[in-house]
Amino acid sequence: MRTHYQTLGISQQASADDIKHSHRSLVKRFHPDLFPSGSEAQAEAESGMREINVAYAALSNARNRASYDETLRQQAFYREPKPEHCQRCGEPTLYWHLEQNVGLCESCGRSRR
Repeated sequence: MRTHYQTLGISQQASADDIKHSHRSLVKRFHPDLFPSGSEAQAEAESGMREINVAYAALSNARNRASYDETLRQQAFYREPKPEHCQRCGEPTLYWHLEQNVGLCESCGRSRR
């Protein structure tokens, strides 16, 4: 799923002016009136404009943006962690059993002791 930042093509550290500039340039490029009436391109442009406007509405207001950023942080926190791999042999480790800072598989961890 794309974030509003990706929809507007900006970074999460973008300023309010960057958000406004990106929105305006995307509207100029993808406005449905620029495409032939009733065409598939116009239908795609309308769909794209809806996404662009929703993203702009969420990010242009400071309060809404702070709320959206918090939602993104919570989603990142609850994502499934990627399994780590052993620093020596490349085998998957049981990342929830790591007792040291260096990820080692069971066999490499035993040989270390």
